[in-house]
Amino acid sequence: MSRARAVAAAACAATVLCVAAVWASGCETEPEAEPIPTTLPVLTTLRPQLTTTTIAPPPPQRHIYVVQPGDTLSKIANGFDVTVQALMEENGKEDTLLRIGEQLVIPPTVVGADTSQ
Repeated sequence: MSRARAVAAAACAATVLCVAAVWASGCETEPEAEPIPTTLPVLTTLRPQLTTTTIAPPPPQRHIYVVQPGDTLSKIANGFDVTVQALMEENGKEDTLLRIGEQLVIPPTVVGADTSQ
């Protein structure tokens, strides 16, 4: 056996002996295992607190209307049960002039709104 192999074998044997000694004596830094409970946990309250979850309503649907010949803001507003003012505000209009083919965003309907404007 060559000298290099003999040195390597001795180093390996020393390492094995060292590891075996540490394992046999136990490692002082190793945490102790927690004991396993022998009883089942017991529910300590007979009425758990009631919880509620509030779900937000879906966002209001907005429709697009394409202006047809003969349409007026009043006719369109009445047809969709919204006010003329709401229709103008939703579309950024400062006057009541309409162009055929113009697309208008219809605002969501407000329950109980007076659409007679």
